[in-house]
Amino acid sequence: MKTPLFAAALLVLVAASATPQDAKADFSGKWSLDVAKSDFGPAPPPESMVIIAEHKEPNLKVTTTQTGQQGVVTNERNITTDGKENTNKMRAMGAEQEVKSTTKWEGKKLLTALKFDIQGATIEINDSWELSEDSKVLTVGRLIKTPQGDVTQKMVFNKQ
Repeated sequence: MKTPLFAAALLVLVAASATPQDAKADFSGKWSLDVAKSDFGPAPPPESMVIIAEHKEPNLKVTTTQTGQQGVVTNERNITTDGKENTNKMRAMGAEQEVKSTTKWEGKKLLTALKFDIQGATIEINDSWELSEDSKVLTVGRLIKTPQGDVTQKMVFNKQ
């Protein structure tokens, strides 16, 4: 019973898809997952994932579309980079979940902490978004904390 919950949590976490970087870097654009350069830990990688980011500091709108075991799942989050709490809805396990998050700059990285519940279990995600020097590659480092244990992931996206 723990395995399906853990796998579902990891899938949702990937779909939640992170938040931005660079000391006031601009994450705007369409980003496609490079599965070969990414590491999803024990979770199966999605078939594809695209992030569309609209970034006008301090506002960031992130739309993530992922194709995988649960079919096509699209989530949209509106966040601010000022460290204030934001609340968004996210599709997880066939239903919408309320997700609370805070996002702040730390040097050139944009850090986001998300928290939500799935079937009574609290899931925490800590994302770190960072752009390459040429702003063509977005790397999202992710720490997922679940009751079954922690998982570290790295997702690499190429700008379209």
